[in-house]
Amino acid sequence: MRNCAKCSIAWLIAWSSCCLATPYRPVDPALELAHDLSPYRAALGSAATDLPSAIAQAQSLVNEGRRRADVRAFAYAEKLLTPFAGQVSRNSSLALLFADIRQYRHDFNGAVALLDELLQRDAGNAAARLMRAEIRLAQGRGRDALRDCLALIGSQSSGIWSACSAQAYAISGRLADAKRMLAATLPVGPISGASGAWAAGIMADLAAQSGDPAQEEEWLTRALAANRDDHVAAIELIDLWLSSGRSAQALQFMQGRPVSDAYLLRKAEGLRALDPPQSRAVVADLERRFAEADALGDRTHLRERALFELKFGHPRAALAHAQENFRTQRELIDLRILLESAAAAEDPTAAADALAWLKESHTEDARLTATLARLGAPPSLGASR
Repeated sequence: MRNCAKCSIAWLIAWSSCCLATPYRPVDPALELAHDLSPYRAALGSAATDLPSAIAQAQSLVNEGRRRADVRAFAYAEKLLTPFAGQVSRNSSLALLFADIRQYRHDFNGAVALLDELLQRDAGNAAARLMRAEIRLAQGRGRDALRDCLALIGSQSSGIWSACSAQAYAISGRLADAKRMLAATLPVGPISGASGAWAAGIMADLAAQSGDPAQEEEWLTRALAANRDDHVAAIELIDLWLSSGRSAQALQFMQGRPVSDAYLLRKAEGLRALDPPQSRAVVADLERRFAEADALGDRTHLRERALFELKFGHPRAALAHAQENFRTQRELIDLRILLESAAAAEDPTAAADALAWLKESHTEDARLTATLARLGAPPSLGASR
């Protein structure tokens, strides 16, 4: 699903209505991961001394981090806010921003704790409600998320609460209901803005779960027309093109996109058939990045790491990282990576947690059929009901 660790819908609401996190640490400038940090360091050099200015500066860093698909910006934003951390229980904007930083860096439990406290003080805070719903979706807790989504009725547009609810329905055995609900609130004509792109991307996810790649591509294209910086939609469209043999199209689309692990992984995959030496160079770059992340104790890229190892011939390593990732993130892509890694490693028992979650949630996903068969799992798992 399309959680707020990758988008800023909750913050759009906040402004219109007014993995445990790795602590901040200096980074060795010789490391690849330290490159291009000057915009963030400049912000620290002119750090505000009052809370409103600090929130504005930190939010600007968060926005830039999302635009560049760069998690490092969130560490700098956290550093800006640290002197004011004692005021988090008295300032809703500060609490929401700290929660946003934590969830983006996969400290989901820490983020939810802040949101729980905030909603106890202010039950009508729609941004906190939506952010908590999206975190619960990222954790695979569809029924818990649905309660927050439905609580938005009356305070938010139908496009917001229905898109939120559709995601919860889709991982709770109600895929057909999810599609009907969201289709009723999406515009027939052009999609506009980040919130429209978010909803269109969710409709694309529902089409993918239903086994309809043509509809998936149409909705992803509409989402990106509304918001070019929707990196979730961009990655999903690239994956769709790569899986259908359109590597050249995918590579062309990636030009000018951020140099993040997620994009580099797809670049290496796309180049594998078209330019093997260049693909190997990108693979080496990714291996260096992952080694440096290990040295820094950064566990926020386990999904990309497991997928990289799965696609480039390291199934046992992929399985280990996919299992670690699934303990924190339980979106459908995380489920698929774990199941595919277990199948590639010929270790069906390693998929036990994923299969148990699939059975309990009643999630339907046509993309799981072949992998479940390889694992010897019951064919009813992941199938339409």
